[in-house]
Amino acid sequence: MNKEIKIGFIAISTVFILFVGINYLKGLNVLNSQRVYYAQYSDIGGLQIGSPVMVNGYQVGMVSDIKLLINDNKDLLVAISLDHEFNMADNTICKIVNKDLMGTKGVDLILGDSPNYLSVGDTLISGIEGSLQEEVNAQILPLKNKAEELIGSVDSVMTIVTAVLNKKTRENLKNSLRSLDRTFLLMSKTMVKVDNMVDLNDDRISSIIKNLESISNHLEGSNSEIETILRNFASISDSLAEANIAVTIKNIGDLSTRINAGEGSLGLFMHDDKIYKNLEKSTRELADLLEDIKVNPSRYVNFSIIGGSSRYVQPVKDN
Repeated sequence: MNKEIKIGFIAISTVFILFVGINYLKGLNVLNSQRVYYAQYSDIGGLQIGSPVMVNGYQVGMVSDIKLLINDNKDLLVAISLDHEFNMADNTICKIVNKDLMGTKGVDLILGDSPNYLSVGDTLISGIEGSLQEEVNAQILPLKNKAEELIGSVDSVMTIVTAVLNKKTRENLKNSLRSLDRTFLLMSKTMVKVDNMVDLNDDRISSIIKNLESISNHLEGSNSEIETILRNFASISDSLAEANIAVTIKNIGDLSTRINAGEGSLGLFMHDDKIYKNLEKSTRELADLLEDIKVNPSRYVNFSIIGGSSRYVQPVKDN
């Protein structure tokens, strides 16, 4: 074997070893047959060739290729190579997931339960997990909106408070508080006076309470009498209710009408001035007569003790 052949063999062996080593470092075993499947995505979120393919946390292969499809949606075709032989149902999901907090992507195979199995080269159902930032944003966004609403409400309240609590309003509020302080002070003094009054009249208050208790006891002992009185009132009320009050009221009304019309003695007396004047005149004359009898009784009665006779003397009217 000449020198050129040896150099060529060594170069080819080096290239082959380098190729195998690079692919091995990528996770590709070029010495074993690979079972390749595909999944189509509109966005792979930073997935790279060589990213691990896991089943229940165990690596069964890796992403072997990523191609941009020339279609209307510009989708991406991801090829995964599996170095383990196992059957996959046709409803298995090839899901791109976050492997760590740094956002490193990987592929999880979520095995299905369909009785139909995929063949090598078939396309899997695709899925993608939201990034950590997206999940955090989804959780924080409602809180952010609520915080913005709360800040807006606080701003509105502060604006109202600032507008209301101007200098004049603050002075009025201070005056009101001072008035309240004075009121509370007066109330405190009043309570002290009341306490002192109660202390000074403790005996009287006790006596009043005892008297009230005695009255209560007497009332309690007089229940039968009170009940009798109440029954009597009830009887009187029933009697009044049974009486023909309407007829009596009508008769009174008729009598009042007749009096107003001048009928009868009472009506004539109330409406005829002559009767009133004659009565007044007679009364005055009778009063004068009685007064004159008191002053001059001898004018009217003359007694003679010895064989005398009595005679009537006409009174002389005073002009």
